[in-house]
Amino acid sequence: MKRLTFVPMLFALACATATPTPPFVPPAPAAELNPPVQPPPAYTPGEPRVATLDSRAPLVNIRVMITHGSTSDPGAKEGLANLVSDAIADGGFRSGGNIVTKERLAETTMPWGSGARPTVFTSARTTTFLFTAPREVIGQYVTDVLRPMLTEPVFAAEEIERLKNETQSQISSIRSEDLEGLGLAAIDQYVMQGTGYAHHVLGRETTVPTLTRDDVVRFYRDFYRPENAIIGISTTDEAIVNQVRDAVRAINRDATAASPEVSMPKPAAFTGRHALVIEEPNAPAASVHLGFPIDVNRTHADYWPLYVANVWLGTHRDSFGQLYQKIREERGYNYGDYSYIEYWGGRPQSLFQVFNQPREQQYFSMWVRPVKHEHAVHLMKAITYELEQMIRNGLTTAQVEEAKNKARVLYLNLGETVPRLVGARVDDAFHRTQSGFLDSYLDGVNRVTAEQLNAAIRRHLSTANIKYVVVTSTPHLQNTLTQIRANLPVFGKTWQEYEFTQAKLADGTTVWQIPEAKMPTVQLDAVWAATPLDVREVEVRNVKDMLK
Repeated sequence: MKRLTFVPMLFALACATATPTPPFVPPAPAAELNPPVQPPPAYTPGEPRVATLDSRAPLVNIRVMITHGSTSDPGAKEGLANLVSDAIADGGFRSGGNIVTKERLAETTMPWGSGARPTVFTSARTTTFLFTAPREVIGQYVTDVLRPMLTEPVFAAEEIERLKNETQSQISSIRSEDLEGLGLAAIDQYVMQGTGYAHHVLGRETTVPTLTRDDVVRFYRDFYRPENAIIGISTTDEAIVNQVRDAVRAINRDATAASPEVSMPKPAAFTGRHALVIEEPNAPAASVHLGFPIDVNRTHADYWPLYVANVWLGTHRDSFGQLYQKIREERGYNYGDYSYIEYWGGRPQSLFQVFNQPREQQYFSMWVRPVKHEHAVHLMKAITYELEQMIRNGLTTAQVEEAKNKARVLYLNLGETVPRLVGARVDDAFHRTQSGFLDSYLDGVNRVTAEQLNAAIRRHLSTANIKYVVVTSTPHLQNTLTQIRANLPVFGKTWQEYEFTQAKLADGTTVWQIPEAKMPTVQLDAVWAATPLDVREVEVRNVKDMLK
């Protein structure tokens, strides 16, 4: 009996002190342990952004900007974005079952005016197509030209080869004929090293021949999408706006995946001053450039203070700027002396800012053109000194007011035509600004104070880290390099060139007679000459190696 009562008590004690055993759970089916990968959500094309202008003009101006340009060129495929845009605008498209060649397109659009023949230009960040047609035929124009051109390009292999050959000719022309364009391209690339901005829109001599039809089609399919498009139209007529919007919505409507991401790195950091000297054997004159990256674009709070400061320093193609006054007007060194707080394509032909070349990353630059080869280094010193003085001393209230008055005059030119107004609004849509560039221009300029301006230039401008570009001829190359490297005083004009006269004193000593009014001129010349460049590194390239 004791044995019968002892065993249950021991069992109960064990149960009371043991960890409870979890209930048995059968293993999950294999499908639950390794659930199938869910397919990504179906790609849904986005909507184009639309910017309108309430114009009653009989001609309707239309711009279609694709927010991809040469910065979206794949590695080793430089020039592809430009080739794609040329192939769309000038390589033929399908319309109503027929192929519309460039010759046929010219015939079709001729009755509607010269602006009806579509044009395109590719920049670093964007590609913009321009269309103009009379208001009464805009429906037909969209149906017969705009829509099929953007949605049904042929990309014929022979046309692509033709366009590649034309591009190669343009590259050769820049190197051999357009020396000003060469210098402008060089400073753009030099300052923006480490980014997609650092190669020319046209591409390079070695990359353009490698571009294929497959590359063209792939780029078009990847980046020409409704969500990557900005439409500018010089009318608020809903019927016209909807026709154009529907046409752009149809671009690559059958795409099944979103556009590839394109990284936008900052320019490679550099310390100190560096120079690139380009040797062009027969360059008739030299050109001088200075530049460095800045973090200010049109969305930045310091944009308008810097804009006004730059008007005072070096207004483009204008006699108002201090650089122009001192270098050309007072001393007669050259034709033009300008400064810029943002990239300016279309120089030197353009008198005023060219729209539809927006960039998130900008740089400050100065340009002296053209100058005698013997004066190039002296003027490198001059612009460095003048920039340093503006940063160090700032502008007075009176100087700021003068610059603001000049800026208000420039406003009248910036928005003087309907196409310019439309172009500005397209740029506004690119930057996604709350108030437009031209719409806020006068208010932005009027609000600038001397305190704001001087604080802005000290925050964003500096002469500590600079990149210079000098284009000079073979006979003057070594002297230019020696002057830069030696870091010794370099004078510009001689007193003979200033046409000062000489006189003999009673003791037979010969002296120069300098008019009292010219004393400040020669004194500043001496200051410029003694300004140290302190260039750490000088790189030399032959012109034949540029864009290669």
